[in-house]
Amino acid sequence: MWRHTPLRRRLNLVFAALIALWLIGDITRILAQARPRITAEARAVTMLTQEFLVSSLDRVQSARDPHEAVLELIASLRYLRHARVIIGEGAAATTLEPPPDAANAAPAWFQSLVGVPVMSTTLPVMIGQRRFNYIVIQPDPTEIIAEVWDEAKGQFAAGVALALAVVLATNALVRLALRPLTGAAETLARLEAGDYAARVRREGPPEIDAIAQRVNRLGKALGDLTADVRHLLERVVDAHDEERRAIARELHDEIGPHLFALRAHAVALAARLRDSEAAPMARAIGETVESLQKQNRRILANLRPAALDELGLASALEALVDQWRQLAPEVAIELTAEPRLADLGPRAGLTLYRFVQEGLTNAFRHAEPKRIRVRIAYEPPTAAAPAGDPQLAGLRARVEDDGRGVAADQAPGMGLSGLRDRVRALGGEFAFGAGAPKGAFIEARFGLAG
Repeated sequence: MWRHTPLRRRLNLVFAALIALWLIGDITRILAQARPRITAEARAVTMLTQEFLVSSLDRVQSARDPHEAVLELIASLRYLRHARVIIGEGAAATTLEPPPDAANAAPAWFQSLVGVPVMSTTLPVMIGQRRFNYIVIQPDPTEIIAEVWDEAKGQFAAGVALALAVVLATNALVRLALRPLTGAAETLARLEAGDYAARVRREGPPEIDAIAQRVNRLGKALGDLTADVRHLLERVVDAHDEERRAIARELHDEIGPHLFALRAHAVALAARLRDSEAAPMARAIGETVESLQKQNRRILANLRPAALDELGLASALEALVDQWRQLAPEVAIELTAEPRLADLGPRAGLTLYRFVQEGLTNAFRHAEPKRIRVRIAYEPPTAAAPAGDPQLAGLRARVEDDGRGVAADQAPGMGLSGLRDRVRALGGEFAFGAGAPKGAFIEARFGLAG
């Protein structure tokens, strides 16, 4: 539990515990000193009162009415501070009247905690040779205990005020000290999201500044590594495209003419052997060569789509979708593409074409769908612009179907893996998974958070 407690709360608890210990110790000291203090005060006030009464009683002897003088003397001492004086033989403490300020006395439990046994002193009142009565002097520790009570309350209030001040000061100082760490946490979150240009503002004490420097070095290292990986992927993709172009040239310039000549010869041979038994074989050769020519044209279209160079990306995608509609008219294919695609560079345009091509091929080959949606649209960018082509910023391309779907742990095949490398080479992100509520999807996004 302590491990999950925020630092600010930890410091508050530590300081509060220290202040509580200080309060307990100080109040314990006050209570420990209260008994000797009360005893000393009681003894002192008893002695002073006794000396005063003895000297006063000597003067009473010469009064006109000694009895009345004694009563007036006792009445004048009725509310004497720290002591109560009453006349009467055998008078007990319980019969003594409380002082006027008893309402301000300490609580009973506190009085019993710090109180000391009260010892009364009795003086005989002699008028002439005859004993008139007794005067009882009883120390009254109520006010002393009340003073101790006020001192303890004041100390407790000061401790509470100090605790509040410490908590407020700690919160302010911790908030100020942790502000750079909050920036570091936000920067790490941005780095985790792929924004490797994020940097921490260097501020605060040297320890936190060192953390900021390390986070910034980490961001730079990740950015450099990502750039190196992207450049490597670009080289790999360019090498693949160059190899495709070379194979396409070989098929078009070398294999194509040979197939054409072979088919022409087969047609001429079939015409010459019109009535011969070998004529069907010559026609079969011609049909086989024609089938090879169709396969050659299909391979050429896959290696290097001519429509992309001749018509542009948007029209090439329409042609690609129309081709699949003709091959599978029972499947509804919906294409949504923005006109801004014409502004994309050759590499980005080829990547998007391959993306849609691979998505449609996978859907027809594996999913048995009834409906396929192809959507290529721009959204407000929420991440750094892709380094491959700034015109891709905010672009999201998605192909989804309502077919059989894919397993949650199914990895993409070779075609999708190559497509993922193409997307990453342009600084984008690639996603592949099960659709909702069924089917599957592939998605490429550029300058957009996941």
